[in-house]
Amino acid sequence: MKKILLAVTAVVAIGVAMPVALGASPLAPSIANGNKLTCFDGTTDGAYGLCTVNKAGIATLDNESNDETGTMNPFDQYSGVYVKNSNLVGKAIGDVNQLGFSFTGNATAGSPRISLGISTDGDATYDVFAFISAFYCNDGAGNVDVIHDPTCTIFIGNAVYANWAAMVAAHPDYRVGYTPFVIADDPGAWTVFNVKLGEGFLGGLKK
Repeated sequence: MKKILLAVTAVVAIGVAMPVALGASPLAPSIANGNKLTCFDGTTDGAYGLCTVNKAGIATLDNESNDETGTMNPFDQYSGVYVKNSNLVGKAIGDVNQLGFSFTGNATAGSPRISLGISTDGDATYDVFAFISAFYCNDGAGNVDVIHDPTCTIFIGNAVYANWAAMVAAHPDYRVGYTPFVIADDPGAWTVFNVKLGEGFLGGLKK
């Protein structure tokens, strides 16, 4: 978890600068499987933000309830989830076949989003982060499908790609260089489920 928190510290300011999609739809319970969905949050780092995951694998990202000052500093709250032992690290981005999640709550420019460390030189460490925000990538019903949604905007470094395929076409040599995670670092609260970070469906709710 310490590695994840270091990465969050490095990218949190970028995510705050990114804009609110509404995503809610009738949902029915499903069963969690696969590797464990794991929380991280600002509370463990002396800041604000709480993450909890229930037995069904549904994560609640709450960046408001433990702000005792009553004034949210945009750099002081974050919460998120990642999958232990991700099978994406080291893969060419063209070989990634599932990347997404479902959510309820009001998306902001950068929350919730997938943060994906990218190696631009083919080694095993990340050089830049790709950001896929639910505000710029959802089907209108609270579902983020990075790989298959042609309207899903990808932000990476100073570049913006219309979709995942466009990024792959421009940089087929790029590889995943860091454990991917879903993060919210703006004020607000969301549920996150159906998390797909290279693994199979990880718990939560299913239509």
